[in-house]
Amino acid sequence: MNQKEAQKEWARWKYFVMARSQKEYLALRKLFSGNQWSEEKEKQFYETLQQVQQLPPNPKAMRNAYEHVWGYFKKSATIEERASFYEKLIQISETHDEALPYLKYLNQKYPDTYLSESKLFQAEDRQTD
Repeated sequence: MNQKEAQKEWARWKYFVMARSQKEYLALRKLFSGNQWSEEKEKQFYETLQQVQQLPPNPKAMRNAYEHVWGYFKKSATIEERASFYEKLIQISETHDEALPYLKYLNQKYPDTYLSESKLFQAEDRQTD
């Protein structure tokens, strides 16, 4: 995998990682800084992704990531949608998350290709199937 392909894959995983662990998100962001990509970096990238997928839900990290995703909709969404999103955001817990399905709904209403390809939304699909 070359650097451009790796960066594209990172873009797909970015919000998923951010929603699980700020520490791992920052580590991966640092991994992608600079212009040098190597097999070692690729291995580290995939190992970190595997670790992150095993992490339990982290409400603080989820809120942070979801607020970043909300930024894609804030200019299009209605006042009611904004209020609904923030109400769902404050109710997030380790076992309760209505904010992510709501963001997915907003992405269907106000489509954004970048978000549609995000592992964050794809992971939510698997959880609700």
